[in-house]
Amino acid sequence: MALTFDDIFTAYYSLFRADSDVPSNTDDEYTVGMRLANEAINYWANYDSTYWNELFTTNQLSNNLGQVYALGTTSYDLPTDFGEIGGYVQLRGLDGTVQARIPRLEPNEVQFRDPVGTYAYIADNKLVLNSASPNNWSGLLIEYPYYKKPTLFTVGASTTEMHDPYFIVHRMLANQFRAARNPYYTSALRDSEDAIRKMQLHNNSGSWDNPPTATDNSGNVWGL
Repeated sequence: MALTFDDIFTAYYSLFRADSDVPSNTDDEYTVGMRLANEAINYWANYDSTYWNELFTTNQLSNNLGQVYALGTTSYDLPTDFGEIGGYVQLRGLDGTVQARIPRLEPNEVQFRDPVGTYAYIADNKLVLNSASPNNWSGLLIEYPYYKKPTLFTVGASTTEMHDPYFIVHRMLANQFRAARNPYYTSALRDSEDAIRKMQLHNNSGSWDNPPTATDNSGNVWGL
């Protein structure tokens, strides 16, 4: 369900004021509404330690980053919306075939590894690639999965990755009622919590052709 902030604000304001006349983007209520909406996005992003499917991507799919290995360059900028990396770093040819799969280390592990070994790690907002044979990598696409930070609203046409953005409407309403000490705060909060729990259930339940399975991940770290 793709809703812009203007769509969300209209829905929120109609419930809040029961008025068909919605303030323009120069009105103080619009500004406050965007702040409330972004609070709802941050609440969703950090809800119950959930990894939301909508926030998984790769650096090659990122709108602000696509990278090619350059001989002599070992450090590469992370995407601006980077949250945490997961899995291996891969190097692909232009035909899409994987030419190298590079294990990722935690930064504190690097000191114990061979300085001419092949591995990757994150340091100072960079992806660092250490290679025993960099000549073979020249011109290959660098690709890695990562969990990104959610997109916040900045203008009326902004959208969110959230599966059910109507949660934002209910969360905005609840926080507005709380600020006003309105007794409807409780019911609005209940509506917002119901919406986010349903999203979590949908997120964690797989799909009709890929149902969830109870796997034993004890001892594993996400992305490895």
